[in-house]
Amino acid sequence: MARSARAPSWTIGGLTAIILLLAGCRGHPSGIEPQPGPVQGLPAAEADARAEAVRRDPAGYLQRVAYKCQGLGQCTLVFTRYERRGLFQQLYGPEHMRCWFRRRPFSVRMQWLDKDSKYLEMAYVGGQYDNKVRFVTRRWSPGLLPPPGANEVDLLAPVRWGESKQALTDFGLERLMERTLDSFRSAGRDVLLTYEGLRQLPAGGPTVHHLHLEYPATRYKVPVQELYVDVATDLPAGTLLKRASGQLDAGYFYTDIDTNVRLTDADFLLEAERGGIAKPRAAVQKR
Repeated sequence: MARSARAPSWTIGGLTAIILLLAGCRGHPSGIEPQPGPVQGLPAAEADARAEAVRRDPAGYLQRVAYKCQGLGQCTLVFTRYERRGLFQQLYGPEHMRCWFRRRPFSVRMQWLDKDSKYLEMAYVGGQYDNKVRFVTRRWSPGLLPPPGANEVDLLAPVRWGESKQALTDFGLERLMERTLDSFRSAGRDVLLTYEGLRQLPAGGPTVHHLHLEYPATRYKVPVQELYVDVATDLPAGTLLKRASGQLDAGYFYTDIDTNVRLTDADFLLEAERGGIAKPRAAVQKR
């Protein structure tokens, strides 16, 4: 759940600043839910056969998708994010980021594609930089290094500041499916899982399986999850999380997924670090 945004105080380079950080593009999403459309990525007959298999055993399909994500060692993709967060629970998005992901050591790098976004890029590599998140802003903000300087904060700082619902270590297809399965299993008989059929992602996106998970609104602040899985690849294409009122709480979409990549440590350096402004440091293990 999103925490309330506060005016955090921290020190960078000896300068202490108090800032209310409200990131992202403001607005309300329209046309983000997949709709019936022409089958993309597979012959129609094969897509229908796959849909029937999922309809017969949607719970088993969730587990198969999760298992496939566990074997995804690295990939690149475009990530689109909508989140309701901050003191006033304002909906931010869409935010578009090009992402590099590596499972071991857990590594994420994001480049913001929106020209009006606050950030340029962000990166995290487990075991380096004292396990800090490094980021570069698009414009100077009080208390932060001006571009192209790389700032460092702890993993939960973006969550505390109301700039993200989740830490970077929760990013990725595998974590999405882990959270989905954890909620599904812990709810037991209280969750309703239904297969809603084939849909097409907006803007000519791929054909997806649409799975609907609904939890008791008396126990869950966000009781509805719409999960979309690419029919051709059996990888998650996106999810929408809704409150009992139908109001969108968060939405995450994954497009242009490329699993045929060989990523190295260099792929998780910020552009500023590539220019020699900073060099990777191993984390100090505390005993």
